[in-house]
Amino acid sequence: MKKLLLVLLAAGTMLGLSCKKEKQISGNDLFIAANIGSITWLGQPNTSKAGGDSISVQGISSASKNTLEFKIAFNGKGTYQLKKGDATFIYSITTDSPASLYQLDTTQNNTVSVTQYDIVSNVAQGSFQLHFVKVQGSSDPGNSVNLANGRFWLQVPF
Repeated sequence: MKKLLLVLLAAGTMLGLSCKKEKQISGNDLFIAANIGSITWLGQPNTSKAGGDSISVQGISSASKNTLEFKIAFNGKGTYQLKKGDATFIYSITTDSPASLYQLDTTQNNTVSVTQYDIVSNVAQGSFQLHFVKVQGSSDPGNSVNLANGRFWLQVPF
């Protein structure tokens, strides 16, 4: 009986020591990215509450200073349809060139999908497809910008 107890105690100790620690999430792990034509756009995400259960997500590219911002009524995993006023994109060819403001193209399907959400760490992972048209009077790099194959890993602010 003592041998069995000793074996169980040793097995429990080994099992406990062999468990992996959860990876601590740092700001450098979080990202938001998409394809704009053949170019990969990569931004550092910043999230904030936008009233009630809504969150605002902002991604800023350090290379180009282009900025994506969208807002969703966050309810965990699911697909969110964006409508006029829910997203903007500020685009500049270079950091020194004038920027153009784009709003959602409401004739297209604009979605943000949260595919995973960890309620302990408040980290959400997902994808998006967003289509923008230039706001009248903005500088002129082009009339539309499509963010395809978008993906993100970001901290939800609740």
